Amino acid sequence: MLFTDLSVIAAYGGVFISTLLLTAYFVTYLSDRLYKKQEEIRRLYILSEKLRSSIVMDEVIKTVREELSSLSGHTNIIYMPLDRNKLNLVYDNGLNSLSIPLTDKNIFTDTLVTCEAHALESAVVSSEHEDRVFKTLMKDAKKIAVLPVQAAFSSKCYDYHHCPPDTGCTAYGSDNKRCWYISGTHCHGKIMRNITEKLKECVKCDMFMPVGIFIVDITKSSRLEAKCDLDACMRLLDAASLAISNAKLFEKTLELSETDGLTGVKNRRTFLKLLDSEVHRAHRYNKSFGLMMMDIDYFKQYNDTHGHPQGDILLKLVADIIGDKLRDTDAVGRYGGEEFIALLPETNKEESIAIAERIRTEIENYKFPRAETQPGGKITISIGVSSYPEDGDSPERVMQSADDALYSAKNMGRNRVIAANVPII
Repeated sequence: MLFTDLSVIAAYGGVFISTLLLTAYFVTYLSDRLYKKQEEIRRLYILSEKLRSSIVMDEVIKTVREELSSLSGHTNIIYMPLDRNKLNLVYDNGLNSLSIPLTDKNIFTDTLVTCEAHALESAVVSSEHEDRVFKTLMKDAKKIAVLPVQAAFSSKCYDYHHCPPDTGCTAYGSDNKRCWYISGTHCHGKIMRNITEKLKECVKCDMFMPVGIFIVDITKSSRLEAKCDLDACMRLLDAASLAISNAKLFEKTLELSETDGLTGVKNRRTFLKLLDSEVHRAHRYNKSFGLMMMDIDYFKQYNDTHGHPQGDILLKLVADIIGDKLRDTDAVGRYGGEEFIALLPETNKEESIAIAERIRTEIENYKFPRAETQPGGKITISIGVSSYPEDGDSPERVMQSADDALYSAKNMGRNRVIAANVPII
């Protein structure tokens, strides 16, 4: 009887102790969850306070990175912005550099395009870019999280562009605002012929929200280290999206103030400032540079025949061709009307003439719309070339030399390149 009573007591005691342990576990677990949620809310509040007056993208990204580090508990974090012109994710800290094309399939481009967080372990990499990130940028990492950084946008694609229902676009009526990765999407009603062309059109659009990615080393050094909460990190990035939108708007405002609204190249005021800076730089470091003045031949006749809207299309196409034939370090601006001007840093006269001739040839051979009505049945361009300091030691003089050479090209029959102070054969 005694043993029976003791066994009953032991059984009840075991249940009681188990209940106490389970209660203690759940209390500890819930307390930990509550603490983490409080910490997340606190970090979101701190972030909102810091971003309240930030409109410069670099400052916004720096602030978000700091709060992301505090929230996740990880300090090994890098940011890769999107280069919209080259369609690449880029990173360069002076020691290491990396460029990842959006057309390449990997975890980084997937994260950017889908705007969804991803995690990757070093043992299961599937592309050379993923392998290089682990081996070069995050040498000690065994696992990384890739987080999208995006701006806020409330409009749907077809609402934003005022698309009619009959465009045939598969994204029309879709609740998914990120229509650029929906198969068969038509950008501005235009059928994209390849992925690069489609990406180029989409990235230029203000509906394209992603601006870059964060890569976070989430390798745990011990079992006691807290696991990185990716959902909490994404909520923090979502909270920063409005500030990122404001920073994008600020960048766009600066860009519009510096570019020609029709052609997208630099406007005259911005280009002249750039030329003035280049003269000072070339003088200080004993460098040379080339300058090209370009004028579309018989443009007034084309404009009068086909109207100003068609003339605007021609100007845009010519500006695009000039830009494509220049290097990344060169600059092109619209000087006025049908005149363009280009700056070629650290380029001598012979090299400048060669670049000008490539532009002239490309335009002569390009199939412009309605070019058959022009003299010779094609669109052509005349170019005057000058060089600093050979043809002028000030912005005004080097420009005047290029303009005089352009005037000579016009007088000699157009569709030609003439260089200042070079004997004409």
